[in-house]
Amino acid sequence: MYESDLIIKEMQADKLMALMLDKALAGVKDQILESAARMQDGATRLSYYASCFTDNYQDVCTKLKYEDKRFAEGLYQLIRDRRIVYDLMSEYFSQLFRHKTYEQLDFIKGQLLQLGTNISASSFTAESFTLGITSSVCLSLGFSPPVIGKVRALSSGAVGAAGLYGYVQQAAESADRLKRQSPLYYHALCLRKLDMMYFIVEPVFIKAHAFGHQHLSDSQIANIISNMMK
Repeated sequence: MYESDLIIKEMQADKLMALMLDKALAGVKDQILESAARMQDGATRLSYYASCFTDNYQDVCTKLKYEDKRFAEGLYQLIRDRRIVYDLMSEYFSQLFRHKTYEQLDFIKGQLLQLGTNISASSFTAESFTLGITSSVCLSLGFSPPVIGKVRALSSGAVGAAGLYGYVQQAAESADRLKRQSPLYYHALCLRKLDMMYFIVEPVFIKAHAFGHQHLSDSQIANIISNMMK
């Protein structure tokens, strides 16, 4: 009986070790694939600069230079302030709640409580609600690998030239998508020189289906916030 229990425990331990190894290897594999894709994006973007030597494609060259400049401006803010994620999310929620009444904000908070999401909004003004929601979402995003990984890599300079230019290409494509999905939010980020930093949080917006409807109901807003915090 004792020997049987020992064998079962050893089998369970082996299974646990195998699962841990699979998880570790999967993480390494994902990092390698992500780095390879980013370097390919960087090489692709560099190839676009060949248009600068062709008179018929000067508009493409102008766009590339503009995006590079905007990325540099956003990266400067990221390194200087270290609060880029908060600023990106705050601008989004500020637009959502700007014209909401006390009753609407109270309803959204009630919906969030029903969804198992609590926020730290002490009063029901648009400003305090934006502050509470932004803080709560950013706290949850502090453990999000896609977000924190990009922030750490960019702020620490732990990427090579090809990798960095891959980020520029990803940022440009992400900004173009945002411009089509939400022109108002895109314009607001442009005013703050943050449009090329949106790619950092884009996975969060995709997961939450933040731009699936032109006019969001209060219930839909509550669902978006809840999904962002999962």
